[in-house]
Amino acid sequence: MIYLISGPRGAGKTTLCRQLVQCARQQGWCVTGILTEGEWHGGEKLVLYAHDLSRGERRLLAQRRSAAEPWGFVAETLEWGNRVFASAVPTDVLVVDELGPLEWEEGRGWTAAFAAIESRQYQYAVVVVRPELVDRAQARWRASLDVCLCRLPAGKGE
Repeated sequence: MIYLISGPRGAGKTTLCRQLVQCARQQGWCVTGILTEGEWHGGEKLVLYAHDLSRGERRLLAQRRSAAEPWGFVAETLEWGNRVFASAVPTDVLVVDELGPLEWEEGRGWTAAFAAIESRQYQYAVVVVRPELVDRAQARWRASLDVCLCRLPAGKGE
C-alpha cells in the first residue's frame, strides 16, 4: 500500500511522517527511507536536512538566503540519499519525504526512491508529493499498486 501525503507548504506533511515513523517503530516495524527536516530562521524555512531513518544519519540537503530564492541543493547529499533509497528495501515502512519538481521534472534528487517504491518490498510506503504533482504520482502507481491519497489542509507544521 502506498500512502501519498500531499498538502500546501506548512500543512504538516513532515510532522505527519515523523508521527507515523514513531508509531511504526513502537509497533516494532522496520522503518527506512528519508525524512526531510527544515530549519527556520526569522519565520522562513532556509535550511533542509535529510535524515536517514534506518541509520540515524543527518546531512545538509539544501539551503537558501531567503524564502524568495531557490534552494541550493548539496550534490553529495543527493548522491548519499540515493544510496539510502537503493538499500531501503525490503522493509516494513518506506518513507520518502518528498518527491518534488527536482525528481518529477528535472530527473534529479531522490531518483532511487522511484525504484524503491516500485519494488513493492514493503508493507507500506509513505510518499510526500507536492499538490501540483499528485496526478503524476497517481498515474504512475495506480495501475500496479494500491494507492491512498491523504490531502492535508493548510496549517501550521513542517
